[in-house]
Amino acid sequence: MAVTFRQLRYFLVLADELHFGRAAQRLHISQPPLSASLKQLEEELGARLLERSSKHVALTRAGEVFRRQAQRLINQLGDTQELVRRVAESASGLVRVGFTPTMVFRRLPSVLGVFRDRHPAMDLQLLELNSSEQVEALGTGRIDVGFIHSMPLPETVASQTIADEPFVCCLPSHHPLAGRSSLRLRELAGEPLIMFNRALASHYYDRIIGLFRLAGVEPDIRHAVNHWLTITALVAGGMGASLVPRVLMDSGFAGVSFVPLEESEARHGASCIWLAEQPDAGRDLFLACVRETFEAFP
Repeated sequence: MAVTFRQLRYFLVLADELHFGRAAQRLHISQPPLSASLKQLEEELGARLLERSSKHVALTRAGEVFRRQAQRLINQLGDTQELVRRVAESASGLVRVGFTPTMVFRRLPSVLGVFRDRHPAMDLQLLELNSSEQVEALGTGRIDVGFIHSMPLPETVASQTIADEPFVCCLPSHHPLAGRSSLRLRELAGEPLIMFNRALASHYYDRIIGLFRLAGVEPDIRHAVNHWLTITALVAGGMGASLVPRVLMDSGFAGVSFVPLEESEARHGASCIWLAEQPDAGRDLFLACVRETFEAFP
């Protein structure tokens, strides 16, 4: 007959009290079943666990060792029961999350980690899409939550700002301006520029063009690409300069320098988005993790 958890529990109480009467009282049983349980346990283990007489009860060396192991088993059982309870009570289903590449530098991995720890029964599906594609994907039901560069949104889409930061100038590391502590946009006059594709983000394209023209500079746009990280890679290759969100300073790209701009109005935002009037329990659990993560680390 195998050792049971009831035998372990009885033994641990007895090892704690070292008195059959008090142990039986704690267990709400009479002494004979307690004595019978201990005898069966010792027979199963092939070892004497207690030295006992009419006046004295003490653990043997084998009993001391078994007490430690039994306590470990009981603790593991408690942890397993808690995990099973959490899984049974947690929501189940799938949350589909859209994101742009720079979001990996904006604590998106932290949000995903918190969500998976709290809701282990739920699945996550990640889709890398640009901002406009994510707005469209929300409308068609392809994603439940998106992380985008801030842009004008339809009334059906709700949003939470997760970043509001300045643009910085991204230059090849060998550029004469690369060592500056700051610069003004007019100092980029005549520089070949790499820009975000206007078809994908007309608001950012127009804002940046407007900033240059306000500074009295007609921008010389040589290249148009679809991702901020691609812009940074092309700058590193000496293809031109660009304005990029400050978060890219954490990208670890070699061969580039990031110089702050003196124009304070040159700013970039990022948002978490979802459909405003569509109930979704799993999505709302995910949004709670988003809010907590970004409130803890503003």
